[in-house]
Amino acid sequence: MQRAIQRNIEGSHSRSMIPRIVVVGGGFAGLEVAKALGGAEIGVTIIDRHNHHLFQPLLYQVATAALSAPDIAEPIRKILGRYPSVQVLFGNVAKIDTEARILVLADGTTVPYDLLVLATGSQPFYFSQES
Repeated sequence: MQRAIQRNIEGSHSRSMIPRIVVVGGGFAGLEVAKALGGAEIGVTIIDRHNHHLFQPLLYQVATAALSAPDIAEPIRKILGRYPSVQVLFGNVAKIDTEARILVLADGTTVPYDLLVLATGSQPFYFSQES
């Protein structure tokens, strides 16, 4: 993965010498990207609307009282704490300006990037059924 990213960064227009990778989404995919790049000479920013990663495969155990909710949720900063090049931001992405390579969060914060990873996950669609 790092070789592919290095090839894409070579033509980037970052003002600094350290490439900036922004990952939107703190689920399984987003966390794995941040971990894979966290040890490299790359500035990684991960953005998620929640301050925790929820391990959804174990939700049924919370529903049956076999586990408590804190047992299946871990703070994102704790998960990525051993990677000094990874910055964690909390917020919702309101706009992506692909020409300027800037994300705008709902609170107005701007986040520049050289490469953008969209790892926002998925939600079920019930074909317009309310239940």
